[in-house]
Amino acid sequence: MKKRVSHLLCVCGLATMLAVGALKPSQAFLDKTRFVTDLGVAFFAFHHWVWNPYKAGSFKTSEPHHIKAMVKGGMALLFVVNRVKAADHLAHVSKSPTLHKLAGLIDKLQSGLESEGKSLKAHKFDAASIAALGTSVTSLHSEALKNGYNIKDVPIHIPGL
Repeated sequence: MKKRVSHLLCVCGLATMLAVGALKPSQAFLDKTRFVTDLGVAFFAFHHWVWNPYKAGSFKTSEPHHIKAMVKGGMALLFVVNRVKAADHLAHVSKSPTLHKLAGLIDKLQSGLESEGKSLKAHKFDAASIAALGTSVTSLHSEALKNGYNIKDVPIHIPGL
């Protein structure tokens, strides 16, 4: 009887420890996977709603639906900022030296995204800023690829876009 109670208490204790551990995962739990996924989602939103419309000339005032394209681009950039911030946080808390190295490029990209997102949402278009963002995204992707992280666009539906 005492053995049964002892085993039952051990099993309950282990189950409790597992449940508590699952409720509060480590900050760096699957950090590299989450990092690549966050940037993949961000890159998709950037390419789909900002970069491709920019290359197609959709933001020019001579286009019939340029305001709609700019508003969508601005909203998409705000979403991209959110995902880039998440990736940046992961890069800073991770124990991976590679992610720490990429964090500097993410910081630069993040500030450019925030300012351009606000500009597009306010219906202001600056081609040079968007071209600079494209260069930042490409350089981050290239540096990540050099370090073994292939960041692919991850299609996702953004409500309202």
